[in-house]
Amino acid sequence: MDKFTNCFFFLKKEPDQGWPIWKYGLYLFYRAAILLCAGLCMGLAVLVLAIGPFTKEIAVSYLQYWELVVLNIVPVMLLILLFYGITGRAYAAFLIGGGIAFGLSLGNYYKLQFRDDPLYFEDMLILREAKAMASGDHYSLFFDNRIIAALSCLLLGVVLLYFLVPGKAKGWRRRAASVLTAVAAAAILSPVYLDKKLYDSVENYEELNRWSPTQNYIAHGFFYPFLHSISDFVEMPPAGYHKSQAVELLDSYQDADIPEDKRVHIIALMREAYVDFSQYDVPGVDVSGYELYHSLEEESYTGNLVTNIFAGGTVDTERCFLTGNYKLHNFRGNTNSYLWYLRDQGYTVEGSHPYFQWFYNRQNINGYMGFAHYRFLEGDFEKRTQATYPEDSILLPEIYSDFQKNKQTGKPYFSFSVNVQSHGPYATWDTGSPEYLSQDYSLECRNAMNYYLHTIFQTDAELAKLMDKLRADPEPVVLVTFGDHLPWMGDGNAFYQEMGIDIDPGSDDGFLRYYSTRYLIWANDAARAVLGSDVRGEGPDISPCYLMNLVFRQLGWEGPAFLQAMDGMMDVFPVVTTNDRYVVDGALVNEIPPQREALFRDFLYLQQYWRTEFLFHDTLQAEQEPALP
Repeated sequence: MDKFTNCFFFLKKEPDQGWPIWKYGLYLFYRAAILLCAGLCMGLAVLVLAIGPFTKEIAVSYLQYWELVVLNIVPVMLLILLFYGITGRAYAAFLIGGGIAFGLSLGNYYKLQFRDDPLYFEDMLILREAKAMASGDHYSLFFDNRIIAALSCLLLGVVLLYFLVPGKAKGWRRRAASVLTAVAAAAILSPVYLDKKLYDSVENYEELNRWSPTQNYIAHGFFYPFLHSISDFVEMPPAGYHKSQAVELLDSYQDADIPEDKRVHIIALMREAYVDFSQYDVPGVDVSGYELYHSLEEESYTGNLVTNIFAGGTVDTERCFLTGNYKLHNFRGNTNSYLWYLRDQGYTVEGSHPYFQWFYNRQNINGYMGFAHYRFLEGDFEKRTQATYPEDSILLPEIYSDFQKNKQTGKPYFSFSVNVQSHGPYATWDTGSPEYLSQDYSLECRNAMNYYLHTIFQTDAELAKLMDKLRADPEPVVLVTFGDHLPWMGDGNAFYQEMGIDIDPGSDDGFLRYYSTRYLIWANDAARAVLGSDVRGEGPDISPCYLMNLVFRQLGWEGPAFLQAMDGMMDVFPVVTTNDRYVVDGALVNEIPPQREALFRDFLYLQQYWRTEFLFHDTLQAEQEPALP
């Protein structure tokens, strides 16, 4: 026992100049091992807070994936090592480094509890707003067993290290080595944390939904997704971009008010996974059900929408339409959109999506884009149906009802809704749907297509009913509807292949089939009289970022300066995708032709400015209302 005690005190004391190398090495190893063990314990302790409001089973699930544990604990260990080099004292390093880890984890924990929204790296830029929000009447900070356990680990670690590793590390070389080791390790590991393929490869979804941004974040812990979010936060501007150049380009246009005599109501509906299979001439498929939609197209302005996505990523098309962005970015605060412009023009701006508000974080991002009110499944549509994907026979009448209620305000109306009934994947077992495919196809293909087509035709019928109501309405109303992407049809697109539909994105025709859906712009008689236009005909193939341009053109509105600038771009680059394919001067190309590079540079500069510089502060301040109730 005396030998052990003597060895322990030997390791704790400061080294003498006469120590042999082995003794000095053992001393350094002891200190490093204690620090790393302390960091390991603290990393595990704060990992408990990463689960937010979810049950402890989520925390246990982390331990099944060693890479998740390592990627979440290493940042805590490096923080402690860094501050050991700065302070020279182990307990102080643990207090500061572990305190930072605890503070960030606690901020994420509260944010998850209060808003079902995790802490992203970009949120570090709005700490002032977060402090004001936390100190206001909106939220009440609390302590629970998880917070107490993590805090206790921090305080206990400080006390233990004070006795186990006493004194201060002497010599600037030793302390500098700790700092340089921590910094070098962080630099070496940074590509690992930013690697999207690695991030997506971690399958920790037994208890969590991967399609919920919040739950997807939680599935990866806290420090790992927090650091990974740097890749979303750091949006690289186009080469040669200067804000002054974009301002100069935009200043050549002026925001235009909507003429009083052309103020019509707009009802927009994005249809989940809508595609017209009749255009593919698939043998043995009954597509007669599309005749109803075709009859609606005959009295509308229609065309193809070439999206960035296939069989998923709904919000890409949705938010590109509403904002005018050709690609999405990480929405962490108010962002320019056509919704803010319409609010500035006195419009009521609202909408509905009869699904979970956390899905794609709509409860927060819809407010950032300018919706004053939005209806979701929670507390609303869940009271109207027990269906997993609420029916359009409920949604579309509610859209019309909201339009009628707005008449009492005397304000012009804009609504944007997203249906969910036709959400995939589609049942490959018999659901009792009518038969639309011949026996030439596999049972799984027939079942999936029967289910899909039956759902689509049900929505077409509800859409026709809505349009009949709008036809009879004395108010001028314009309806806009479009699909977000093609539907899932078997893993690896097996059912497309079975039906002989070429959706190979490597070919020009296959690319357009792979990414194209339809859009429709329709006006009732009252709107046609106001606008002096039939709002009929065949429109161009466009990207979703230009769809609002087409709507404004049909209405005879000039719109905000950015939309006016994009109007000229649309005539040259009607299709600009994130898949490195473009339609330029009518031709589908992989690269922008040299003679159009200067104009495309202007396009990118304007897009960058519009994404990053919020221009509607006055609108928000004047209304003095929360983004979402």
